Amino acid sequence: MTTMIFHRPAKAGHYVLLATLCGIVLAGCGRGNDTSAERPGGGTPATDGRIAAMDKNAYPVFPDADSGADPAVAAEQGGRGFTGQGWQTSTDYDLIGDPRAVKGGVIRQGMMTDFPATLRYYGPNVSEWNLALHELVYESLLYLHPTTLAYIPGLATHWQISDDRRTFRFRLNPNARWADGMPVVADDVVATWRLAVDKSLQDPARNLIYGNFEPPIAESRYIVSVRAKSDDWQNFMYFTVGAHIGGLFILPAHALKGVSGDTYVKQYNYRMLPGSGPYAVGEQDIDRGRMIHIRRRADHWAVRHRRSIGTANFDEIQQNVVRDRNLEFEMFKRGDLDYYFVQRAAEWVQELDYPNVSRGLNQKRKIFNHKPVGIVGLAMNTRREPFSDIRVRRALGYLYNRESMVEKLMFSEYTLVDSFFPASRYENPGNEKVRYNPERALQLLRESGWTRDAGGRLVKNGTPLAIEVMYFSQPTERYLTLYQEDLRRVGITLNLRLTTFETMIKLLDDRAFGMASIAYTGETFPKPDAIWLSELADQNNNNNITGFKNARADEIMRQYQKTFDIETRTTLLRELDGILTAEHHWIFDWTAPYERVVFWHKFGHPRGSLTRIGSFRDIVPLWWLDPERNRRLSAAVRDESIRLDAGSSDDTFWLDFAKAESEGTPARR
Repeated sequence: MTTMIFHRPAKAGHYVLLATLCGIVLAGCGRGNDTSAERPGGGTPATDGRIAAMDKNAYPVFPDADSGADPAVAAEQGGRGFTGQGWQTSTDYDLIGDPRAVKGGVIRQGMMTDFPATLRYYGPNVSEWNLALHELVYESLLYLHPTTLAYIPGLATHWQISDDRRTFRFRLNPNARWADGMPVVADDVVATWRLAVDKSLQDPARNLIYGNFEPPIAESRYIVSVRAKSDDWQNFMYFTVGAHIGGLFILPAHALKGVSGDTYVKQYNYRMLPGSGPYAVGEQDIDRGRMIHIRRRADHWAVRHRRSIGTANFDEIQQNVVRDRNLEFEMFKRGDLDYYFVQRAAEWVQELDYPNVSRGLNQKRKIFNHKPVGIVGLAMNTRREPFSDIRVRRALGYLYNRESMVEKLMFSEYTLVDSFFPASRYENPGNEKVRYNPERALQLLRESGWTRDAGGRLVKNGTPLAIEVMYFSQPTERYLTLYQEDLRRVGITLNLRLTTFETMIKLLDDRAFGMASIAYTGETFPKPDAIWLSELADQNNNNNITGFKNARADEIMRQYQKTFDIETRTTLLRELDGILTAEHHWIFDWTAPYERVVFWHKFGHPRGSLTRIGSFRDIVPLWWLDPERNRRLSAAVRDESIRLDAGSSDDTFWLDFAKAESEGTPARR
């Protein structure tokens, strides 16, 4: 399973499931807006004139209880009258969305440089975008609250965990419905698991994760149980949670009848099974090569549940394919797109001083939060020469002058990465800090048998040292061209290969590359066996793209899976980090603790703009079209004398929240 995103570029595939939020469960918070003050009685004015209650208790966790239950199912089997005695649940969690949000309108987004190879999330050739789509269309048994990382109800209202932590039982909400009106039942969970472990799905990492479970059992219409084959502290989480970690999204059994993994991969590229989530994509919504329309369902069964309040606000999400990021920026500036995710420091520092920004029509935000930091850099396919030689890999790292790139090309906006778990408690402080050192690089190349010929080229057995790096984002060439020139000076040829986004995913999945400029999304809870396990190294369609194999690393990962103590897990991952970095399969890049966006000043959004661990993609589920701001924006577009208020360009809400939390006085969200 490959869920990656290219950062500088922005890569995706099914390569990783999400770095760590310091590995701890954090305190909860309420919600607020960025401007309004609360009124007596707990209500505040919504932007459409409503008075919205801000008290979470005004919004039930289980509206109408089990009114939709099949009367033939007894209470003790999860039917009507189920009390939950002896089960766990969560009814005290805070709001995720803002109650003042207004439903309606369209949001138009880019950030897709090629039409997706598939709409699936299970199977090969998928991306981080596919995960975001599935979070809108499908639901999981439970969710992780994005502030506390505590479990909250999803399709399941209650759950049980056996004393040996291997058997899990879930009671499904009898009111849950698929988009076609059919009820969500225990058989759906069983059918989803069967698809996930089907070898013909061509998804070996998913097969590995869910193959660690015995077949789930539908004990009744609303109760399903499953037993893990081995101890693993993440078993429960990966079986129950889809969003944030890319775990199990439940699919409808009645639509999966007779569908094997192979059939699913072939037949469900551009059509989707009915979902239970707030959005849907029909075949008529796909404008092949140009756009995908994601439409809000007015009949979403959980629209009044606390977890849904203030979320999924737009009636339609227009996903535009824009094959050039410079063009995407221009489309945003002329109003064809509603927001733009700023990836380049030069854009942020030098190109956001145009009139619509100074007048406040376009707002720019650098949003600081605790989004997990991923792995960023150049990945080398060690199955191929010359990358099979660690001395060559190390030399190539010493020739990558990222210090100069960050200073001169990126205005010192970023910090260098030296770990596979950067900026987390799992980072090994003893990792070598690889810096530009051409003398050391040449020494290593000589040791591995490379010598200069009469033309100054490095050769071995008469063959010149020539390598290729693939990438899909045109702006990446600025960095790679500098690298190319530094390599040329020492006698190495670097060929640059620009591909489409989808082509790059396929080449990575097929292991048909030498070096690739990519980034993994960060993991909220690291699951290294989905990336680095030796048995994945020689299989296609999984996270282990570089071919990493190490017996001690395998041993650490097996021990990590069985360790329920956070401090012991931390020690294990620090050792693993040391092993991974010492193998030099990656040449690290840089990162930053924020997301940079610029948007048209017509939206409302919660304080903090994104969730505590979220990326710019939180804009879609959390923001809304503010009628009054939209009216003022329209007037300002017509009249150039009108200026709109510009908020602070730095949103530090979550940093302030964490500081207050550490002092025992968490701020209200």
